[in-house]
Amino acid sequence: MPYLVIEHLEEISDWLWLEYKHASEWWRDRLIFTNVLPEEREKLAKLGSVIGESVTRFPFDRSKIIVLDLQAEEGLKPEDIDEDTLIVVGGILGDAVPRGRTREFITSKMEGVKVRHIGEAQFSIDGASIVARFIADGKRLEEIEYEENPTIKLDEFSEITLHYAVPKLDGKLLLTPGLIELQKRELGYTEVDDEISDDELIEFFEGKREL
Repeated sequence: MPYLVIEHLEEISDWLWLEYKHASEWWRDRLIFTNVLPEEREKLAKLGSVIGESVTRFPFDRSKIIVLDLQAEEGLKPEDIDEDTLIVVGGILGDAVPRGRTREFITSKMEGVKVRHIGEAQFSIDGASIVARFIADGKRLEEIEYEENPTIKLDEFSEITLHYAVPKLDGKLLLTPGLIELQKRELGYTEVDDEISDDELIEFFEGKREL
């Protein structure tokens, strides 16, 4: 089982925390955060291993490193990955129009590493982490389902569109847990009961169940 390295490049907002937490659920003890400030160590250590140094400067064996970069020329394949491979994902909240920040902050500073994309679509941090896990487990890019810019209903009148791709498993969107509740709070909706799951909320807003 390889390692997933998230090069931490943002302040820890509520949204970023949800994405990091979701990534940790898929990678467990194989998740490493790099470029972490001293005051962030305790919080991120709840989700994975923590290194203060940037992955671009830490003395990893670069022949073992794969950087996931939307601008890469070659797609990630299962045969690229060994047990001790380090798959690097930028801890960057994406823009609606990608600005090449992974190339700017990571790839351009790491000679000797493999650089791979995971398709033409832009994924969130946790989405990219999940796709990387699928490929590490033997799936090929063309076998991985995803939906670009999915629209999520908040109620019968309101909805939000996520400006990135979300991977699917068995036809079901692997949305960031807690993201719907976060969006509802930020938009001023009544806070949702903590015992209601994301799946129940999605089915409710799709008219498939009552709460």
